[in-house]
Amino acid sequence: MTEHPIPGKLNIRIALICSILQLSLLWLGTQTWGTAWFVLIVALFVLNLIPIYSLIHEAEHQLFHSEKTTNYRAGVWLSFLFIAPFSFVKRCHLNHHAHNRSDYEMWDLYYEHQNRWIKHGYLYLFMVGMEWILLVIGTALFCLLPKLVFSRLFSWNKEISGIIQGTDSKNSMRKIRLESWGVLAFQTAVFFLLGLHPLAYLIMYLAHGLAWSSQNYVNHAFSPRDIVNGAHNHRLSPFFKYIYLNFNVHKVHHQNPTIPWLHLPRYVPGNEKRTSYWKTYLRLWKGPELTHEPSPLIDQK
Repeated sequence: MTEHPIPGKLNIRIALICSILQLSLLWLGTQTWGTAWFVLIVALFVLNLIPIYSLIHEAEHQLFHSEKTTNYRAGVWLSFLFIAPFSFVKRCHLNHHAHNRSDYEMWDLYYEHQNRWIKHGYLYLFMVGMEWILLVIGTALFCLLPKLVFSRLFSWNKEISGIIQGTDSKNSMRKIRLESWGVLAFQTAVFFLLGLHPLAYLIMYLAHGLAWSSQNYVNHAFSPRDIVNGAHNHRLSPFFKYIYLNFNVHKVHHQNPTIPWLHLPRYVPGNEKRTSYWKTYLRLWKGPELTHEPSPLIDQK
């Protein structure tokens, strides 16, 4: 671990700055509602939630802080800002590492026997914000009707059923429900204590939902169908590399999931041909592409 020390103090500083910024921007959104300045505030709000999610991702891998309790509490807090129960998104993300580029995660591709237009519909539905919206709906349901999350109402899609696998265990559900109540209590308190405008609050979070959902699969889209190597090391400008906390070198992360974000760039091969992050992002908007490549095998142990 000394070769790749977790930048715990740095992560805490970034988390504190982003937390203060998020609450400030929510308040400013209400103050600028109905003016041209509101558009700028929304853009900054969306931008600020990018490093917040990257730090949630670090916490999911026990890489936010070397102290386990601090790591968990930071993940829970940042997930309050994101509007999702941390233990749920953590389990979903670990499922993603196990199912990567398999038929359980085939948003960008389709087989000949599959309906092309239905696959397009699934992808576009999620990219326009539904993936994040379902997280918010799931948070409310975990509080009130947790069994509904695992019913056919939400598991109609193979990709969805694969990503939520194992989150309904007794131990997991206890933490997820407690965190979900925490999310709702926190967001309610923020809304009333800051005196937020309902439409301003809704638009700001929906803009975040659109930005996050449309980018959530970019680092894997059209990569080799390989559980470990099925990701990209995208090119990004220096500014965005710091905003994303090196999330763009995602292939390196999947190959070395125990290495903190700060150290990932050194493992990108110098001679590797790297595609622009934004080029892949725009390609994904063109819709799923036909594939004849078989799914990688998943270890069912």
